[in-house]
Amino acid sequence: MSVQSRARRVSSSDPQVILEIAAEVFSANAAASLADVAAAAGVGRTTLHNRFPTREALLLAVAHDALDRCATVIQDARLAEVGADAAPEEVRAALSRFIEAMIPLGPRIEFLLRQPELDLDKELAARTDQLDTPLEEFVSRAQRAGALRAGVPPWWAVSSLYALTYAAWEAITAGLLAPRDAAALVLDTALTGIGPTP
Repeated sequence: MSVQSRARRVSSSDPQVILEIAAEVFSANAAASLADVAAAAGVGRTTLHNRFPTREALLLAVAHDALDRCATVIQDARLAEVGADAAPEEVRAALSRFIEAMIPLGPRIEFLLRQPELDLDKELAARTDQLDTPLEEFVSRAQRAGALRAGVPPWWAVSSLYALTYAAWEAITAGLLAPRDAAALVLDTALTGIGPTP
């Protein structure tokens, strides 16, 4: 469903809906204007300007909303509850919760990846670093528990998880992967890789 057609089926007066549509518009066209976003959301340019006076203000709002959603996923996955003595099943369950909730955020991740001008914002950079900390700590604890392979830098494991969940969302969008199969495929790939079965 296109952004334009979806805008007719939702209440675009909701700020969250506008941010969602803006993320998709900017992902499709990094140079999109406020007028482009207003048209896609089905609101007047004045209405959008009242909420977001500049294009930069809207970009930052979408970026912070994306990070808020990612932070909520990490919290809801209850990664902090997994200790250094956790059983492999506990680690697997926590990873599964994280992956299942993160895949639908593909449009938000895509937005963050395709807006290089956001890299200059120090507050966003700091928030991104903070976002990765609980994930890296979870990986470290799982490694000490023997549930994840030792020797893999936690930052690399976290980057790989993000890449796999994003790839799953892309595959779903392209019609290559059924949504119900996505999380299991990501989890299996993260834990066993693509090498031959031992």
